[in-house]
Amino acid sequence: MKLLLAVSLYVLVLLPVLPAYAQDIKIGFTAVITREDAESIYSFLDYISKKTGLALKPVFAKSYDEMDYFLSIGKVDIAYICGGPYVEGRERYGYKILAIPLNRDGKPYYYSLVITRKEKPYKSLLDFKGKPYAFSDPKSNSGSLVPTYILLKKGLKADEFFRPVVYTYSHYESILAVYKGFVEGASVDSLVYEQAIRLDKRLEREIKVVEKYGPFPITPFVYRRDLDNLTVERIKDALLKMKEEEEGRRILNVLGVSGFRTVRDEFYKTIKEMLDYVRRNGTSNK
Repeated sequence: MKLLLAVSLYVLVLLPVLPAYAQDIKIGFTAVITREDAESIYSFLDYISKKTGLALKPVFAKSYDEMDYFLSIGKVDIAYICGGPYVEGRERYGYKILAIPLNRDGKPYYYSLVITRKEKPYKSLLDFKGKPYAFSDPKSNSGSLVPTYILLKKGLKADEFFRPVVYTYSHYESILAVYKGFVEGASVDSLVYEQAIRLDKRLEREIKVVEKYGPFPITPFVYRRDLDNLTVERIKDALLKMKEEEEGRRILNVLGVSGFRTVRDEFYKTIKEMLDYVRRNGTSNK
């Protein structure tokens, strides 16, 4: 009887914990990755799964709007998104920061790059007036908000300045659009650009960086506000410790980052200020 009672109490203690690990934890990815990174993403998730005992599964969204929807209905639990969507999602959906990656120099920052083909004469963002120009996602910081903000500060609207603005919904697709001559230039995430030219030397030979804006707070991993704390802490701990192990460092290197750290919401103040400025002063390229 005592043994039966002890087992019953043990089960009762475990019941609140079991539901968190009885189902897959869905991790969302969007335009901040390249297609060539898909294999690396699976290796990354397998590593975190092994360290946490959780089953992490990727979910790929076509846009930040779609990722917002996935997070809001629980189709995604954690997502790797941009600083702009995080600022908006924190206000609207209560997103919380899980952790942020560090660039290869160990810093939590990245840049918005203006790129074009090497034979082109452009030397700044303002030289692309009247030219076809690629933005990634309308909510992207580096691929939309930054160039929109820069132009708006000069009294110009992006969708009137460029002819036309072409939304690719992927930094990598924006890079390819420049490479193939579909557009004259593009604004892209420096982390994705560095990965792209590392993986494909043709891009490095044919494309140049015209201008660089930043640094800006790097793209974060966020989680939906009702995700249980035990899951959050186990995954966060695994991310923070990746750089301490050889296998973890190898995967981080392939992904183009050097580790993870935590930050407060205030870290994204500069992006919030740009977003607020664009909202106040108006833009029709949404």
